[in-house]
Formats: sequence, C-alpha cells, structure tokens
Amino acid sequence: MSQSSVTAIHRRTPSADDPQTELISTLRGQIQDLFTQVTQLNSKLVQSYDQRTQHLSALNTGLLVERSNVVEELTRLMERATQEAAQRSSAESAKRNIETELEELSKDLFEGANGMVAEARYERFLSEKRAEESERRVRETEEKLVSIQQEMRKLDKGKWVPRTGDLVKERKLMSSHVPYQEFLGFVGHLRGLYGQHGQAAPAMSILLGLPFLTRIATEDSDPTLRLDLAPSLNWLSRRSSNRCRLRNSCIN
Repeated sequence: MSQSSVTAIHRRTPSADDPQTELISTLRGQIQDLFTQVTQLNSKLVQSYDQRTQHLSALNTGLLVERSNVVEELTRLMERATQEAAQRSSAESAKRNIETELEELSKDLFEGANGMVAEARYERFLSEKRAEESERRVRETEEKLVSIQQEMRKLDKGKWVPRTGDLVKERKLMSSHVPYQEFLGFVGHLRGLYGQHGQAAPAMSILLGLPFLTRIATEDSDPTLRLDLAPSLNWLSRRSSNRCRLRNSCIN
C-alpha cells in the first residue's frame, strides 16, 4: 500500500472513534515500521557491500590472507624448522665426534711425543755411555802406547843381533793360482788371435766365453753395478750392457 492510498483512506475517515480509523492508524504504524526496517536493511546491505568490497581489496592487496594459505605456510615453516632442528642435531653430533677424535689424536700425539723424548733420552744416555767407554779405551790405549814406547826405548839401548841366512826363506812364484792361470790363458788367446788374423781388436763374442772375463764379470763388475736389481733390465739388456762395458762404448 502506497502513501497516497493511506492519505485517501485518511480523508475518507469521518471520525477518530470509527473502527476503520483505528485500523488505519494501526496500519500506518505498521507501514512506518516497515519503512524503518527497509531503511535499516538497505543500510545494512550497503554496509555489507562496502565490507565485502574492502575485504576483496584487502585480499587483492595482500592485507588479508586466506586461511588455507596461512595453514599451508605454517605447515611449511614447521617442516623447515623440523629439518633445521634435525640438521642442527646432526651437526652437533658430528661436532662431538670431531672433538672426541681430536682429543684422542692429541692424547696419542702427546704419548708419542713422550715416547720419543724418552727414547731420545735413552739414546743420549747410551751415546754418553759409549763415549765414556770410548774415552776410557782411548786412555788405556794411550797408556799402553806409552808403556810400549818406554819398552822400545829400553830396547833401543841394547844391541841388535843380525839375522842369519838360514832364517831368510827363498821367495817362489806361485803359478798354480787359478785366476793367474786364467789371466795367462787370456793373454795367450789374444796373442794367438793377433797372430792369426792381424786385427787390432778381436770380436767380443770370441772373448766373452773366456774364463778370465767371466771371472771379472762375476767377481768384480756385476757385484759392483748390481744390474740384477734393476727391474727395467731383462737378461738380454744386462748382457748388452756387459758387452758395451767391456768394449768401453758406454755413453753417459
């Protein structure tokens, strides 16, 4: 019912005591209440729309965050904190292990140093003892030399008795010595080669089989050079080096 209809009804009302008049008054009051409620609802609707607009604007600008995003971020932070706590625990455990190893290493080094010092002191004691023993022997030797020199001086005062000819033994050349016989055979072989071929130097393959050169290589050159201990030389290489050495053709 509009305001004009209410006004028309009011104009048709003849008196205030009529039931229609009371009904109209009641209806007017109800209509006024309805207008008031509509106005309040419109205000609330506008306010709610403004609040929703502000809420959406805050969400878009980042002033407000949705609960799911907050829960997800909190979960991620908790997982990260748990991982960092586990890493910290592992680091502390590794640190304790390293400190324990350092303590054990320091202890071993200290014990080793003490052992080395004790060994050095013992070696020094032995060296001093050997030095004292050597000095004592030197003094005894000097005393013996002085005594021998005194005895020699006493003997020099006497007369020397010349040796008779019976005591002098005849010197003989021992030609039965095996190396000497091999040397004579080597010289004779060279003379025979020079006489037959007239060459300045015989072939080395002819000379290597002689006992004299074999003895020289076995008893002199090989023990000195020790080519058998060289891992890079085989039997043929050692043989070639022996030939070069006998020919005097080695190059430094």
